[in-house]
Amino acid sequence: MSNPSDSNNPAGSLPPLDVFCASYKRPDKLPKMIESVIATGYPARICVSAGDLQTLETCARYPGVVDAVFSTDVNRKTGCTAPLNLVHRELVRRDALFCTDDLIFEPDCLHNAMRALYTHFPDTDGVIGLYDANIPDDYALAFPLMGRRFQERFIRTLEPAGPLFFPGYFHMFNDSELGETLKHLGNWRHEPTARIHHYHPDFGGTMDKTHSHALTFRDHDERLWYSRRTRGVLWGIDAA
Repeated sequence: MSNPSDSNNPAGSLPPLDVFCASYKRPDKLPKMIESVIATGYPARICVSAGDLQTLETCARYPGVVDAVFSTDVNRKTGCTAPLNLVHRELVRRDALFCTDDLIFEPDCLHNAMRALYTHFPDTDGVIGLYDANIPDDYALAFPLMGRRFQERFIRTLEPAGPLFFPGYFHMFNDSELGETLKHLGNWRHEPTARIHHYHPDFGGTMDKTHSHALTFRDHDERLWYSRRTRGVLWGIDAA
């Protein structure tokens, strides 16, 4: 591979990227996220686990850019954890950036994140944390860019292989536990120039059906989070 900072290539001679998320009844928010990825100019494929048919139709408006997976069985399960594991298993094949459908990427975010990945982890066995302009810095691993080899190695530690997110959570804290695991493993770097804006209701965003539905199960997810922290287990390390 050539120098990641090669200015003769708009992507710096870096490989394509998979950006993946789950989306449910957010007809206004999902297209804005997709358009922000397109506006970066980076060769990224957007992989979406569609939680409803309207979302599936939205994805179909971006042929060659967005791939979507829809599962009636998975969508019967509450929250976003099962759909996220589905899309990662079925569609993600490359270096992959987990995101949500209510965030916006700044124009140079993907270029900077991928350059950081290949600078610090040229074998792709590592993770880059993005800078969220709307949420405090300690949230740096909420949306990790995971190298292909890191994903492969991480999944192999789980029995049976996978899924990426601990399946016990309905919606909340699945990203938090993955972030704690990444911190524990240590093979990650924060890249402050890879900037996003996550419009969560607690930080300037609007409430919607996804958030309202998630709040219904907050108590369950929160109890599970603190129970696992008390026991000292982390998904992918003590996969219990």
